[in-house]
Amino acid sequence: MFSSPLLVLSVATAISDQSNCSGENSNGSNNSHEADSETSSESLSALSSFETRTSDVASQSLASEIWLIQLYRELENQGIALPERINEDELRRFYSAANGDFSCFLLSIKKTIRWRETYRILSQQELENWSNMVFWHGLDVLNRPCLIVRLGLACANFPSHERARFAQAIISQVEHGILHLVDEDSPQITVLVDCDGLSPLKIPMQMMRSCSSLLHDNFPNRLGHLVVIRLPPVVRVIAQTFIQVLKPVTRKKLRIEGKMYHRVLLECLKTLPSCLGGNCSCEICSDVRIMQQPQSTNEISTASPFFSGGGEDLPSPHLTTQADVHVNDNWNHLLRTLVIGILMVWVLVAILAGIYDPERHLFQFPQGKE
Repeated sequence: MFSSPLLVLSVATAISDQSNCSGENSNGSNNSHEADSETSSESLSALSSFETRTSDVASQSLASEIWLIQLYRELENQGIALPERINEDELRRFYSAANGDFSCFLLSIKKTIRWRETYRILSQQELENWSNMVFWHGLDVLNRPCLIVRLGLACANFPSHERARFAQAIISQVEHGILHLVDEDSPQITVLVDCDGLSPLKIPMQMMRSCSSLLHDNFPNRLGHLVVIRLPPVVRVIAQTFIQVLKPVTRKKLRIEGKMYHRVLLECLKTLPSCLGGNCSCEICSDVRIMQQPQSTNEISTASPFFSGGGEDLPSPHLTTQADVHVNDNWNHLLRTLVIGILMVWVLVAILAGIYDPERHLFQFPQGKE
């Protein structure tokens, strides 16, 4: 009597447990298949994206290799040897400056090769003769080496026929700085031009054009920032006008300031040189101060011949005396007064013409409009 119901109950329980186990196994297998499919799809998508990136990098490197191989082939066909100074990084700068135009790029490379074969870069010992007028001093806020060019002092001391040698010293300093001071993190330089003592009537336009052209043609994409300070007021107004026609990228690199330049330099440079009002006591600033002491004001050390093939000796450049400085200040003051006077007379004539002309008034409005 008791065994029959227990037997039926045990059989029913066994059957239900087996069905539940089979259901769970089927669900687990389905879930595992779904997880495997999702993992596979993710792996495929990641693999495809990796292959896409790899193909893009490969195509870019292939394009880079194409113009490099083409350049080497063209130079070899023309019998031109590429100097060791011009490495692949320098070639990429020239190619970028040519905007990807291979013909223009090839022409610029051949031009700079010829220039380096004929132009003489001064040695470090020769540059010491110019160390108080063009020298490297510290870094700017972006860790770029800073080149100080005292253009006003050089123009006041050198006659016009010797200014080309000062330009040669600037080019040589840029070459040495790029070789020994810049690195991959800061491949560009900052140039600070001090125009103190520069007369508006004696601006060395030919020297400036020559120096600018050489730097642009042979050192592409190396200028990070150019700051011109203590420029005479009349020249500064003219320069600000011409700056507006430059490309936005070039205009962003250039800044021109007058006498109130300290704030700008403090924003740009980490250390301000003593010759520009700073408190720097480095070896360079100490040497500049020694050269400018009264007992040294008669002359700077004699410079050796700078141009290759020239056997003549460079005369000792004399420093400016107080009388010369006074004369230059008088000329600057006279020129500013003359320009302001001419502008005032012109404005006065225009106003009088508008007042006394009965047919055409200065502030006459068209009829029918207020």
